[in-house]
Amino acid sequence: MIEIKDHVPDGLARLVDLMVRIKTILVVAALPILPITFFLVVFLRYILEKDLFAYEEWLLMICCWMYFLGSALGTYYDTQINADLMASITKNPNFLWIRKVAITLVELIITVIVLYWGILMIGDEIGMYPRWKMTIALKIPFIVPRIGIVVGLFFMALYSALHLFVLFRIGAKKYCELLDKTVVISTEPEVGEQQ
Repeated sequence: MIEIKDHVPDGLARLVDLMVRIKTILVVAALPILPITFFLVVFLRYILEKDLFAYEEWLLMICCWMYFLGSALGTYYDTQINADLMASITKNPNFLWIRKVAITLVELIITVIVLYWGILMIGDEIGMYPRWKMTIALKIPFIVPRIGIVVGLFFMALYSALHLFVLFRIGAKKYCELLDKTVVISTEPEVGEQQ
């Protein structure tokens, strides 16, 4: 994994690090809400024979924010799930660097397009004020999760652009050196194996 903050100017590195820390704190703080809520739903419904009123409405808001902020963190750390085996097939630094640049560029283009659609979605919501679409029971405006979608997409696009900047800044040779440092090959036997 190539750390963006290690290869950008100091001021930008501090800003990026602050944004990542804030998103991480928000995701970590919101994560326990899901299992706690489902525990309460089961406990209230089957033990106390009560109901947790409209929990799915506020849980939807938290999930949208958490999902897209988590996606932004995945983009920053470059830990999205992929089935790319090219790094294990070839060690040609130019090929690996060009492949990574192409993948990051396609990711950036797609994210910017979807971000544009998200901004249009928010504009449409604002244009409907005061007749906003709202949840049925708690009357939470749908603009709340949609802002989370746009914020997450914005950070995904920003981090993809920063990855692209770093790739061009460090070049093919340095990229492969950093890539090799992140791959840890263990030479010690696994627990329980014979030596």
